Amino acid sequence: MSVKELNISPVGRVEGDLDVKVYIDNGKVTRAHTQAAMFRGFEKIMAGKDPQSGLIVTPRICGICGGSHLYCASSALDTAWGTKLSPNALLLRAIGQATETIQSIPRWFYAIFATDMANKKFADKPLYKEVVKRWAAYVGETFQIGLTASGLPVQVYALFGGQWPHSSYMVPGGVMCAPTLKDITRAHAIMTQFKNDWLEPVWLGCTIERYLEIKSWDDMLAWMEESESHKNSDLGLLIRAGLEFGLDTFGKGVGKFLAFGTYLHKDLYNNPTIEGRNKALISSSGFFDGENWHEFDHLKVSEHVKHSWYNNQEDGLHPWDEPLPTPAKSQTLHDS
Repeated sequence: MSVKELNISPVGRVEGDLDVKVYIDNGKVTRAHTQAAMFRGFEKIMAGKDPQSGLIVTPRICGICGGSHLYCASSALDTAWGTKLSPNALLLRAIGQATETIQSIPRWFYAIFATDMANKKFADKPLYKEVVKRWAAYVGETFQIGLTASGLPVQVYALFGGQWPHSSYMVPGGVMCAPTLKDITRAHAIMTQFKNDWLEPVWLGCTIERYLEIKSWDDMLAWMEESESHKNSDLGLLIRAGLEFGLDTFGKGVGKFLAFGTYLHKDLYNNPTIEGRNKALISSSGFFDGENWHEFDHLKVSEHVKHSWYNNQEDGLHPWDEPLPTPAKSQTLHDS
């Protein structure tokens, strides 16, 4: 049997452009090549322009995480210009960032990840029928519930930001909104609906407070056995099916983790400085090298383009020092 070549361009449900070429010999993949052709460096677009361009350009790069870019852009200008921020301004920024993050959880799980577990590859597994029943794309019972619920948190973002996505309500010095009691009450009601419609009954099978008591993998396994509602929740099914399907046996990384941290405390970052950022974070930053934890230092972060279609350098550079990449000759996936 001759070797078959399969080209997939673009790969669906991936945040960014990804091309894949695989060679299949007698039903087995013998070689695989991947290529992400998207230019990562959109901040270079703003070089030489008004610093406030970051408030307009970067949040519109993505229709899912634009709020993150706006949060960073406004914080960067605050730091550079030495502006003073009120507690409420910092709180409203953090709420916007948090609601955007929360909406990503069910959208990522159901639309990008869980639907692959309904692939026929796993049809011989005992839990497969239950996975298909719940998570099959578009028709799965909790697929529909989760995707519907994912739209709720960003309604809160729109209350304070005027719209979502692509809001511009965060500006140097604060925010361009003054929430009324009606707005705040409505925000509480929306997040309560999110909790009651999906988070607790469908995803967790328990209260948020009970889930937050879990501190380790052993705690998680004990939680699973504690109640049928825990075991049969979507999180419980993910753990059980993931282990049964063998998802825990592949895809392991190098065991090193980097966190920039987010959500600046309303009382700890009123006079922004680069040095004071780490201590002002609610969700902490840091670097874990596999054995020890280290305080986050942005100067030690570097970007590498060696394996991209650019000609610049072999070694990584800090984004401040990185020149605009010089494109290499356009190429397609090829044998190597």
